[in-house]
Amino acid sequence: MSKNLIKIVLATSVLFSASAFANYPEKPITIIVPWAAGGNTDTIARLVAKGLQEELETNVNVINRTGGSGVVGHNAIKTAKPDGYTLGVVTVEIALMHHQKMTDLNYKNYTPIVRLGVVPGGVQVGKDSPYKDINELLTAIKENPGKLKASGSGLNSIWHLNLLGILRSANLPTDAVKFVPSQGASAALQELVSGGIDFVTSSPGEAQSMTDAGMVRHLAITTPTKSELYSDIPVYQEATSYKWSLNGWNVLTAPQGLPDDVKQALTKAMEKVYASGELQKFANKQGFEASALYGAELEQFMADEDKKFGELLSAE
Repeated sequence: MSKNLIKIVLATSVLFSASAFANYPEKPITIIVPWAAGGNTDTIARLVAKGLQEELETNVNVINRTGGSGVVGHNAIKTAKPDGYTLGVVTVEIALMHHQKMTDLNYKNYTPIVRLGVVPGGVQVGKDSPYKDINELLTAIKENPGKLKASGSGLNSIWHLNLLGILRSANLPTDAVKFVPSQGASAALQELVSGGIDFVTSSPGEAQSMTDAGMVRHLAITTPTKSELYSDIPVYQEATSYKWSLNGWNVLTAPQGLPDDVKQALTKAMEKVYASGELQKFANKQGFEASALYGAELEQFMADEDKKFGELLSAE
């Protein structure tokens, strides 16, 4: 083959690879959700699908791949072809599962596009609780090791880890409070109201209906700084001087290896979806925030979250 012919072939190859996705998208897009239909992650994914469908002018469908405490769906996202036609909503559990030896999956298996929802953690007590603020509760835990009971979710899931982080930040052993596993925050809050436990470490949004009814009180929110959505709830690390913050979150992703031009197309589309305000409106109504984060900032955020939960779980 002559040198000139080689140059032509190479040039054509480079041109093809650069323009292979120039007309993206050319067919429908699927968004995989690792959790059941009807929850906040599923609903925000459907709002994203609606927005992307309008911006990209193609059908965008949501499918729920549940099972294995999130492992099945997260694995389905990871193993899909990285061509932009299969996306997924990765949740905070991706920063937990591999540290808990549930799977080898981790945040590096994905191409993050944009952060979607941010769900603040918190601490709630019943209306008749003797603890008026978070410091009184911590004092009671210190003075009565192993006596108080708490809940918020299943064992080793996000709100259980919120409790462990709180205890560790205050230099308390993890058995200083007895954790009672529950089928989610709603069941834990019901147990709180009935007097079966002393406090709950779930999100303010999940407790909103009960706080509105005067059945539950907020002692703290575990956001890094004051939340605009819950400006009246004291921030844990400001009220106590103990360093701990925890939010649940989810991120729109693609499998690792997504071409840059496809990522750019999706990023630009999501910027417009955010600009419409629908995601923020839904999130605020449900008691959490839609807080966009892109590019290197998003990658660093996911790396930091993985490190934080790794340190917390390795200490157990």
